Amino acid sequence: MALRDRVRPTEHLARYLTHSNHFNRSRHSVKHHAFQPPSSLRLSVFRIQGLEPDQAWAIGETHVVAATSMRLSTLYGMADILASAIQEQKLDVDADDIPSRHADDVGWPEDKSERKLIAMELAAEAALVFRC
Repeated sequence: MALRDRVRPTEHLARYLTHSNHFNRSRHSVKHHAFQPPSSLRLSVFRIQGLEPDQAWAIGETHVVAATSMRLSTLYGMADILASAIQEQKLDVDADDIPSRHADDVGWPEDKSERKLIAMELAAEAALVFRC
């Protein structure tokens, strides 16, 4: 599937979960920590629209776990979220495609408490997905 430069509101995005404090297994929910941006205020996500589940997991293994300094980390799951949920928080999705299918959630406010509120809203909208 050829990806458009602009991310459409109906597009599914994955925030890969490599920390156990990013989700609650018993409640089957994503925690706001998963959506807290780093100091760069660019939160990494991947465009998974049109992919088979195995392909989506391969992106996480290749481009999140194996390609980072977290080589010993575990890919616990993913937070599947619609781009519209991000855009409703006055954020934008910057599709840089480096690596392939990568994008960043940008436009985060400087205020830390505002960022936490946005992260809580995004976590509430995200679906927690584990491998079958």
